[in-house]
Amino acid sequence: MSHIAAVLLLVSIFISGSQAPDVVHPYLKSASDLDQFELEGSGEWTVASGKLILARAGTPAGPIRKPAALAILKSQPFAEVELRVDVRSTAAANVQRRDLDLVFAYQGPNHFYYAHLSAVTDNVHNGIFVVDNSDRRRIDDGKALPRLVDQNWHSARLVWNGSTGSVAVYLDSIRAPILSATDRSITTGRVGVGSFDDTGEFRNIQVKGLRSEPR
Repeated sequence: MSHIAAVLLLVSIFISGSQAPDVVHPYLKSASDLDQFELEGSGEWTVASGKLILARAGTPAGPIRKPAALAILKSQPFAEVELRVDVRSTAAANVQRRDLDLVFAYQGPNHFYYAHLSAVTDNVHNGIFVVDNSDRRRIDDGKALPRLVDQNWHSARLVWNGSTGSVAVYLDSIRAPILSATDRSITTGRVGVGSFDDTGEFRNIQVKGLRSEPR
């Protein structure tokens, strides 16, 4: 396999009678593999030992309140997508509002959704939010049980359908979604990971989705 092919493996799977989804596995081995991501915000990122690492937290700034460090996978925009990724918060044990974010329908720095995993639930933590050229706005019911309470690895899965606006987030072996919402402010876009203002690590990233326009 060539280096270019290994850096970002795109596999088309044939499904009879429907558009074939793309499966994207970013190759995470050395610092140069960070080129597979578009970085947004003031955080510092690197790649090492199979992990995408947010080594220094971003600082929220500017007129719009939004996450301060995002790594968006360079790909075509998706109309439907499933994002699977192992996540680990590296925030200090005394950080009560630690967070990691799963980003979807990303169209630009001020136009995207994100699922906010945190150790507390309040009006701006542990929920699903939209940034639509204004301060982030919550779209879930705000009642979810917080799950990101440690520095352990957790397996996360996000499923989003741009046509219906439905999104669900699953964690570890919990069978029901830990977060869910419906909103159609944005109907296509790319995916990624990040944090509002903390540090963390991500590994085993896999994206499976339908492009917004058939090939």
